[in-house]
Amino acid sequence: MTYLILEDATYYSGFSFGAHAPTIEQLKENKTTGELIFNTSMVGYQEIISDPSYEGQIVSFTYPHIGNYGIKIGEEENILDKNIHAKAIVVKEYYQGSVASDRITLQQYLQDNNIVGISGVNTRDLTLHLRDNGFKRATIIECEKLGKAELDTVVSHLLAFPFISSLNPVENVSTKEIIENPKINTPVQKLYDSKKHFALVDFGIKKSIIKCLYKRGVQITLFPPSFTPDEILKGNYDALFLSNGPGDPEVQTMAIESVKRLMGKLPILGICLGHQIITLAIGGTTKKMAFGHHGANQPVTNLETKKTFVTSQNHSFVSSSLPEGTNIWFINSNDMSIEGIKVPKYKMMSVQFHPEAGPGPREGESIFDEFIKGAN
Repeated sequence: MTYLILEDATYYSGFSFGAHAPTIEQLKENKTTGELIFNTSMVGYQEIISDPSYEGQIVSFTYPHIGNYGIKIGEEENILDKNIHAKAIVVKEYYQGSVASDRITLQQYLQDNNIVGISGVNTRDLTLHLRDNGFKRATIIECEKLGKAELDTVVSHLLAFPFISSLNPVENVSTKEIIENPKINTPVQKLYDSKKHFALVDFGIKKSIIKCLYKRGVQITLFPPSFTPDEILKGNYDALFLSNGPGDPEVQTMAIESVKRLMGKLPILGICLGHQIITLAIGGTTKKMAFGHHGANQPVTNLETKKTFVTSQNHSFVSSSLPEGTNIWFINSNDMSIEGIKVPKYKMMSVQFHPEAGPGPREGESIFDEFIKGAN
């Protein structure tokens, strides 16, 4: 039997698929140990598990049936070598039938990438537990019989495992070198007559962000998180773009200081973790949420236009306070948390949600047009 065990000793039984789940004796390898979150998307499991922002996290899908349209190799959101960034996945039921000839099954994909899945879990109950009790460290193990001794051993292991707030998962998902116009599997014809060139800092960038910029004729120079202000200014770029990524923004001290030094010297734009880094650079604060926003059905309201649209989101931290001179651009329509800001004095703007979706609705893509317009 396979078990999903949480740090508060809550556990769920099920059946492993994909790679083999570790035994209690293999716990210290931390193959399936991470922070457990739930994602409310109905589709897009391939994009979700390959999103670098899920580095170090176990993803539980609230949608009950996962895998029916398979996996298309090359359509992942990562741009580096690692295909799957989620530590493990949790589902109520996974599809075990055939898929189109140009696809492979979710089972095969997880197996090929040595990632464990657990099915047969009451994901509704699990989601409500996380909603009411917040983030939990968790692991998946194979065990013939889960008695008190085994449960105590696993819980002790989980309580000693570091929270993601004390780690820097960005190091595992970002480029280590400068890359000019990174290659992705999409046509880039508009780059040939491009009039814009952005310095894009990779904290765990999604391929969809690059696609959206390429579609709009923006050339990209991709920088590692260790970028320096001098490197950016020497390049005479039209804007500095800060990408999405995993983990606590306060860990990114070098990037925060670099952004402070660049404020007012060129337009600065940010998405997700990039938004949080901008918040800290201007003197605001961030905090960890109770259970975060993870899913492709999160409504946000534009305070300038009073219009509400649905967005794709994946974040555990949020802007909690802002200094004077900062305009709140978007708020989450469910919990009123800050979803976007503008700092006119420094030509800075950012959004917490993912305008590029991948997966999710496309309404937010217009944000890229405003970003690019703001880089004039």
